[in-house]
Amino acid sequence: MAANVAAVTLSIDGGADLTGKVNPRLLELTLSEKREAEADELAITLHNHDGALAVPDPGVHLRLALGWTSRSDSRPTGMVDKGRFTVDEVEQSGPPDVVIVRARSADLTGLYRQRRTRTWRNTTLGSILGRIASEHGGFARIAGGLADKPIAAIEQEGKSDMAFVRDLGRRYDAIATWKAGMLLFAPIGLSAGLGSGSDLPPLTLAKVDGWEWRFAQADREAYDGAEAQWHDQRAGRRRTVKVGGENRRKLKCVYASEAEARQAAEASRTRDARKPFSFEYELAIAEPAIQPDQRVTLRGWGSKIDGIEWLVESVETTLGSSGLTQRIVLESA
Repeated sequence: MAANVAAVTLSIDGGADLTGKVNPRLLELTLSEKREAEADELAITLHNHDGALAVPDPGVHLRLALGWTSRSDSRPTGMVDKGRFTVDEVEQSGPPDVVIVRARSADLTGLYRQRRTRTWRNTTLGSILGRIASEHGGFARIAGGLADKPIAAIEQEGKSDMAFVRDLGRRYDAIATWKAGMLLFAPIGLSAGLGSGSDLPPLTLAKVDGWEWRFAQADREAYDGAEAQWHDQRAGRRRTVKVGGENRRKLKCVYASEAEARQAAEASRTRDARKPFSFEYELAIAEPAIQPDQRVTLRGWGSKIDGIEWLVESVETTLGSSGLTQRIVLESA
């Protein structure tokens, strides 16, 4: 029977292969992928006992792949491209002398974090996201018909582009994250594989596939609907859109049109409906291809847990002394 042998490849994006230099010094590598984070985060800890390690500078672009060269089961081997990362912090300490390199799947420093004020009028969601992405050296990839959503007016008042994009994600109940220089924006449940341009198939996980697990059922806030105000220019007054039941969450923002208010209220109701169930699972054999927002079916935990439709909320993959390990967090769809 073949042994489980994990592998990592690391290179300067478009340049030299660093794998041969990194592997002998690798103490731990952790990749954190979260569905609604601004970017994926990579941390690499290397020993530097001889002082001969060439320490990278912030701003260097790295490309990472994780996978298996052999496995003890019948599942396929091979490497999974995890994308490009920009080094944003380098830490050195000792003894023993170690170097920790931290990087993100987008360069979110500088202008992207600076507060600014501007008004967007008579435009579309796709135009706004496309312009923001272009201003920061990337491009937007938008799914689920969201690109054509009309926006009559929206204020970006004293907010950074990072905060503004995050707010748009909540308004449209969408993923808003950067991967390999792309601003990805898609309805929750439809973004898995968007970065690679292909859909990811649903994943089935059984109780025999892992070790520790935890299921939690949160107490609902009892909201069964939402309401949002919009400004009726013709009547010179505010009006209210109500969706769902009688115990409605009241949104603070005042929207420029009835359609935008209804969109925000529907998104709020959908987000509240997803909250009650969560599931954490430590896989015995990591699956690097798992991505946030991928649909998951659980088998072997009983009718209640198995009957819930799940989405991957986050994935943390670690390569260290215990091999390639993985912890995933699921949220009810």
